Amino acid sequence: MSLKKTEGGLDLTDSSPVYLGIDQSFTGFAMCAYKDDKYYAEVYKSNNKGMPRMLDIRAFIRDWLSRVEIIDVAMEGYAMGAKGKVFHLGELGGLVKMELADIDKYPLIIPPTTLKKYVTGAGTGQKNQMILHTYKKWGPTFTDDNACDAYGLARLCSGDGTLAYEKAIYQQVQSPDYREI
Repeated sequence: MSLKKTEGGLDLTDSSPVYLGIDQSFTGFAMCAYKDDKYYAEVYKSNNKGMPRMLDIRAFIRDWLSRVEIIDVAMEGYAMGAKGKVFHLGELGGLVKMELADIDKYPLIIPPTTLKKYVTGAGTGQKNQMILHTYKKWGPTFTDDNACDAYGLARLCSGDGTLAYEKAIYQQVQSPDYREI
């Protein structure tokens, strides 16, 4: 098991409500709390496979949810063109949604292209462009693309955007079509 932290001035011990971004992945499950330009992110990697890995990730999610009060939450939607273990990814997404439902939180489901457009201004490009644009646009330095995506998701659901296209995307995802209920 490994846990990678990225700290950006947000103190989770003060129990202030936060916006939460979740980038669900079996190989690097990321959660990021964000509020008032401050953030804290963790990426969890389990050494297990199969169901033991799912149980590890569930414990990680539960730990996070016990530490934060959530204003709103966004998670990355499925990459519909992805190849590989798509059923496993669906199970993981369902696990996240069930854990959030247990605390009466229903996430915004943000398609990967929408997140890329919010961060980079375009809905296409390489994963590493997200890290570069996040740094140039807002200042945080991420070395892990999962943590960076979770940060972008948290920022998006906060509604803090100042650019016209950021505001437009925030308004777009307020549609009930983007909320998992």
